Amino acid sequence: MNKNIYTALLALIISTTTLWYFAKRQKAHENYHEQLIVGTNSDYYPYSFISDDKIQGFDIDLIEEVAKRLDKKITLQDMPFDALIPAAQIGQIQVIAAGITSTPERAERIIFTEPYLQQDPLLIVSPKEHAITSINELENKTAVVNEGYMADLYMSQKPGVDLLRLATPTEAFLALESGRADAFIAARNSVKAFFDKHGTDKFSIVEIPDASDSYSFAISPKYQELLEPIQKALNDIKREGVLQLLLEKWKLN
Repeated sequence: MNKNIYTALLALIISTTTLWYFAKRQKAHENYHEQLIVGTNSDYYPYSFISDDKIQGFDIDLIEEVAKRLDKKITLQDMPFDALIPAAQIGQIQVIAAGITSTPERAERIIFTEPYLQQDPLLIVSPKEHAITSINELENKTAVVNEGYMADLYMSQKPGVDLLRLATPTEAFLALESGRADAFIAARNSVKAFFDKHGTDKFSIVEIPDASDSYSFAISPKYQELLEPIQKALNDIKREGVLQLLLEKWKLN
């Protein structure tokens, strides 16, 4: 091949590739400004769950309201709860909306908004015929918790308790009713729907003193500039009474 033709062809390839690369970067940049990539775990009613083949729930309604005020569209990514923080750390998702609680350890890895819901007490749920009325009674017994949530973190600090970690409240209640666990430790709002549907007659329900859950959105450190506008939107949503309407819609306290 003629050297001049080869050089011209190589230059054309390089310039075409460069134009494609920068066009792709520009498109990604535009998409970033147009959308909010939200990670969630759809196993945690009423915060995030699947109904009619659609992810919905309190957290989903709330983050959609936030996105609307930021003039963004939501892109949801459903994943196991324990995958959410790693996904946020690397920037695969921008925001976590999954009933997540801020802890000092988690705050070293991701950024939290101020809590939008607080003082959700932790409960000891046990069969009425074998009632457990305090954490101390669980020594050398099995307690079921939902993996990664506040009850799991709280019970992990209690020595002498055998923890059974399961993904959903439904699985936890099945373990309790089948005798695989002596008690189920969970936040009140996470078990309210089960009790509303099935009643409380078969269970002993005791609040754990000075133990409660709170819920925030978590933001990827790769997108920390989102914290301020998201927090402002949350503040406005609360001030305008929209948060209270959503709490009432989902029967949360």
